[in-house]
Amino acid sequence: MNTPNAPSSHLVLLGGGHAHIGVLRMLGMQPQHPFKVTLVSPARTATYSGLLPAVVAGHESPLDLEIDLGRLCQFAGADLVVASATGVDPIAQHVELGERPALLYDRLSIDIGLQSALSELSALDENLLRVKPISHFMTQYSKWLETYQGGGRFAIVGGGAAGVELAFAIQHRFAKLAALHQQSPPQLVLCQGGQKLLPHAPRGLQKRLMRRLKQAGIEVHLDFFVTRQGDGRLVSEQGLTLAADRVLWVTGGAPHDFLADSGLTLTEQGYLAVNEFLQSPNYPEVFAVGDAAESLIQPRPKAGVYPVRQAAVLHHNLVASVQDRPLKPFRAQKDYLSLISMGSTRAIGYRGGFWLEGDWLWRLKQRIDRNFLGRYRDLPVMQGSGSTEQGLIDPNMQCRGCGAKVSGALLRDLLAQLKASPGSPMDDAAVIQPPPNHLMVQSVDSFRPIIEDPYLLARIAVVHAASDIVAMGGRLGPVMLDVTMPYASPSVTKALLHQVMAGALAQIKEEGGELVGGHTSEGLELNISVSVTGWVTEESIKRPRNASKGDCLILSQPLGTGLLFANAMRGAAKAPWVQAGIDSMLVSNRGAAAILTQPSVNAVTDVTGFGLLGHLENILADDQGACIELAALPTLPGVDQLLAEDAVLSTADPKNRQMVMRQVVDADSPWAIRRPLLFDPQTAGGLLLSVTAHAADDLVEQLREAGFSDAGIIGAVTEKGGQVEV
Repeated sequence: MNTPNAPSSHLVLLGGGHAHIGVLRMLGMQPQHPFKVTLVSPARTATYSGLLPAVVAGHESPLDLEIDLGRLCQFAGADLVVASATGVDPIAQHVELGERPALLYDRLSIDIGLQSALSELSALDENLLRVKPISHFMTQYSKWLETYQGGGRFAIVGGGAAGVELAFAIQHRFAKLAALHQQSPPQLVLCQGGQKLLPHAPRGLQKRLMRRLKQAGIEVHLDFFVTRQGDGRLVSEQGLTLAADRVLWVTGGAPHDFLADSGLTLTEQGYLAVNEFLQSPNYPEVFAVGDAAESLIQPRPKAGVYPVRQAAVLHHNLVASVQDRPLKPFRAQKDYLSLISMGSTRAIGYRGGFWLEGDWLWRLKQRIDRNFLGRYRDLPVMQGSGSTEQGLIDPNMQCRGCGAKVSGALLRDLLAQLKASPGSPMDDAAVIQPPPNHLMVQSVDSFRPIIEDPYLLARIAVVHAASDIVAMGGRLGPVMLDVTMPYASPSVTKALLHQVMAGALAQIKEEGGELVGGHTSEGLELNISVSVTGWVTEESIKRPRNASKGDCLILSQPLGTGLLFANAMRGAAKAPWVQAGIDSMLVSNRGAAAILTQPSVNAVTDVTGFGLLGHLENILADDQGACIELAALPTLPGVDQLLAEDAVLSTADPKNRQMVMRQVVDADSPWAIRRPLLFDPQTAGGLLLSVTAHAADDLVEQLREAGFSDAGIIGAVTEKGGQVEV
């Protein structure tokens, strides 16, 4: 057997900035490297700010701004943790993530950009819109467009390149919108705290720019440093006022607050200080790039060109730092080509003291932006070379059998840190005393990773397994975990196992259960198995095949996880769809437990790996059939679009079709395109209830009030034994 080399170091990329997405692409192109990689980002997409003016002006779609980090991480073989950092501890070597467990690292790189700087404002109201984060800005800007009724005064605060471009873009977009609806356009005002727009640009360009702004009808107010906003006006440091119905804040950003308490060396302005190798001077295992960092050797103004060019040096130095190879210095260029779009298909460009204006410069800017985005959307299909590099672990030389266990000392320390068994120590086997007058319900589930986040994966695994107990009318009791960890160094194993165990323990606690034992071993990939034991009274148990003819069939959660994630593996599912799928899998069926005890509920099953029709078999007697309304099936966002595009089905689809014993009779339905959802395997899916018809509507309302907002009646139990009509 020949297997890929295992990682020796855990690399955490904090932030999805331009340098980090470049590093991820390089790691994917050169898969033989020494790292287990985790990207931490507040969202599943990164926004390319270079294209923002074109989107605001209406030349491009808002979707063109986004880079799918989930797909990029999949290409790079990296985990993706969707969370915001709240702290960095370089002594403990971990990143703090709010309510989530801290993320351990061997190497850390920080590329988190800046936060909006509003500290100089003594007052502001809801009419001020910050351009960052861009995702929030685009949501609010879309509302501006939808609700615009003509006229008004819009102010843009910030006379740098971003402020100037957005002033031109907004003027262009709203002028066209006003003309379309025969309205008067808004008056735009551009405020700059200094004496010049684009203070580093050639003087001739500054004069030309002032003339172009005047021609576009945009007022320019220099030396207007805004200190207050509200009540339809802006107030300057000198006490001057300007009327402004809406304000767009585009002035420079500030370092993130949590960096101040990190212990990492900072500059006077609060940026992360780095040496020529992009390393922190006092913690060389920490690197920083982009706007969050500032070089002590060659300081440069904040500009997008630098993190793009830092990516190659950062990639080399991260790998070299764990292989005892020389690091490369990053040499920042002194000047660069700046291209500033002017609303219409025209732009000004300059480098050093030389500048030009023309339509061809706008086309050049569009081509540069599209080429950049194309690098992260048109990802090649890569295969590992099988070569061995210094610092990698060869799984072929690792012991098997019981010799493949994870280190006992590592596991003991981790369980103690997580307080996994506060009441009593875990033993080789669990001794359990059932509650009086209760029956025992047992189940086990196991699956490979469906998402890139091990913490959430473990939570989903527990939700999935505990659902079997809920469907039987029981409550969760003792839980055992069997975790296979991918071959790796002790530090990588510890970091990954910490996330898995923290996620599992958090969800077990929420479900009302208790971890009583388990097993951890090493293998080729992460695998989480959850064995659950529950308790149920004789009168509460929900027996199989107990539906009654004429019952309504109610489904509590939407379908489509199998289809959605099969297409996510191929880069065909949009990031918001994937996030909605993850959110759905984290919804526990425990919230419906009390509802299931009602006498009108005749039978229950959870809908998981065998699909809707496969699990329908669990509640129907042999002489019963069912009618399913395809139009009534609740679906996850994006599922109907994928079906319409003839998307790839789950590999479990043909197996699930084969196991359905009843004849599926197709009606002439315009919703026939949804037929694959009947066989789609669900991970941590919802409940399928067979309910007395007169109580069905009320039960649906109860489910919705309990948090199952997509619950609905999807069909009925019929007398046509051995048959399902759709």
